[in-house]
Amino acid sequence: MDLLQLEFDIRYINAVSRKDLKEHCLIRLIISALATPMELENLVKRDFRVMNRNGEPVYTVRLNSGGKTRVAPIDGRTYEIAMEICKDKGGKQRIFDYTREEMDRIVEKYSPAKRKYNAMKLRDAVLEILRDCLFFEHDYVSDLLSGVNLDGVIDFLHDSHPMFSGMWDLDDDEVAEDFITNYIAMTGIRDAKRVAEEICESEERVLRLMRRDFIRVL
Repeated sequence: MDLLQLEFDIRYINAVSRKDLKEHCLIRLIISALATPMELENLVKRDFRVMNRNGEPVYTVRLNSGGKTRVAPIDGRTYEIAMEICKDKGGKQRIFDYTREEMDRIVEKYSPAKRKYNAMKLRDAVLEILRDCLFFEHDYVSDLLSGVNLDGVIDFLHDSHPMFSGMWDLDDDEVAEDFITNYIAMTGIRDAKRVAEEICESEERVLRLMRRDFIRVL
């Protein structure tokens, strides 16, 4: 599949899943840490950590699967959301109570209408985007999946993973405007109210960004 299409699909799933914070957290962990369903099943509150690296916070999650453990960096927003949904849990309590089939249905529910994803297909899409960003001789993506070379992986993700730079979120107006423009082009939906409902934004903001894009084209 075309990389631009893959990137739109990832951004779409991330945006529309904000309707449910717990499901959004699940999806963000797949996108940010490349977590598998088995790793998500085993995830507990104490697996989240904040490291100090050169005076800056680095957010990580310990992921366990089949007796193997890896530590993966996650972006700050994903960490904040994870802490919010498990604020009333004990350290050893599981974060998610979904089966793997339920995880697949959650991802499928937020997928674009004509391109259905499950948890592993979404993970594979992010992997393809990241592998396209490997301009180095060293394979940092393999390091991430193996849980080795954490410092190198941290640098790579902050340089190359759009979730870490905020490019797959909608906080910045220019980023949000770009996504809305692509959303309209991909879906054919031009009604600001419907767009706002779908991507969990205010109608006022969507209208403002749509007008700004229209003025720019003129």
